[in-house]
Amino acid sequence: MKKYFFPRTLIEKLLFTLIIMAVYLIGREIPLFGVDLGAYDVLRGNTDDLIMQTIGGDRYKTSIFALGISPFMFSTLFIQMAVAVKNVDSKTHSSPKKITYGTLILMLVWAIIQACFNTASTFYLFDGAGLVLVKIISGLQMVAGSFVILWLATLNGKYGVGGQTILIYVNILDSIVNTIQGESFADLKLIGLICIVALLITIIFENTEYRIPMQRISIHNIYSDKNYIPIKLNPIGMMPVMFSSAFFMLPVYISTCLVGWFPDNENFIYVYENMNTGHALGIIVYIVALYIITIVFSFVFISPKNLAESMQKSGDSITGLRSGKRTRRYIGNRLFLISIVSATFMSIFIGMPLVLQLNGMVDTELMSLPSIVIAMGSINCNLYRELRAVKDFDGYIPFI
Repeated sequence: MKKYFFPRTLIEKLLFTLIIMAVYLIGREIPLFGVDLGAYDVLRGNTDDLIMQTIGGDRYKTSIFALGISPFMFSTLFIQMAVAVKNVDSKTHSSPKKITYGTLILMLVWAIIQACFNTASTFYLFDGAGLVLVKIISGLQMVAGSFVILWLATLNGKYGVGGQTILIYVNILDSIVNTIQGESFADLKLIGLICIVALLITIIFENTEYRIPMQRISIHNIYSDKNYIPIKLNPIGMMPVMFSSAFFMLPVYISTCLVGWFPDNENFIYVYENMNTGHALGIIVYIVALYIITIVFSFVFISPKNLAESMQKSGDSITGLRSGKRTRRYIGNRLFLISIVSATFMSIFIGMPLVLQLNGMVDTELMSLPSIVIAMGSINCNLYRELRAVKDFDGYIPFI
């Protein structure tokens, strides 16, 4: 008998993932200690920040999973960026153990900071001296819940399907259902059309790649002319969609601090009052943040410098180009154009609903739906590839 259960086939992996999703959904229903759930009844149906809800936990931050997977995602992103900017030699000497340790430390710090902000805005049943103790206990519950979520996501990455993004997928489905329920067909027609077009283009971008032809010195057969460097038309997938809202909070926090320091300055007051997606200034800043994130992250995670260095060391080259700076410049120019196309696509389908909402043509509750649909489309494409790979692997199990 096997000592442990390690899912191997597609059916076993799917069942394991369903168990992980069920545990996660149950955890989202366990309230924090001392929280006043009745105070949140008036907020039911408020879905202004759908993107942050998908990477966060429950909608109203009242359960032990209130922080969601966001502490792990942001800490992982920071560590990945720190590793990505290194050259090829430095990457090979990066210890996976140290990277994991650094990620967990940063996650703990981030979770504590988020827990402090959440406890400050959470409604509790206690007041006075008891309120401080209740906030400490609920804050510890939030931090512990974020590590439980990390454990669930890690288990699913090893033994299930969908990797660590499956919990985000659960939040996406929950956000969509809770957003569209109760809305009339007339209200959904325009935003629904935008979502369908955005989903179709997302699928095309996720499954289309720009190929840079290259020559490999180790291949001298009929396949020597079929080597290339692939770059997806959507180079970094849903990452800009997921993190644009988080980076948009930076100018929001800055304007808040400036108003606190200079309460009589009319310019700072104007920026503070308009730094949200309900005003033109906030929409412009949000779209600019999205553009910057898409381009910068594309160059960080698909590093033309590292690609050129690797090719130069292996003796490979792009067809018609010498290795070195010319190769790096060529890849950089192509990547820049592709990232511009990707950023333009996302800006149109994320910014259009914001402008329509500003003009009263789309309800505030529905304006973030295209963002969610783009993220869902990206995850679906990756999930489909994984399911196909696992299914193909099933055919080899009798021979293993």
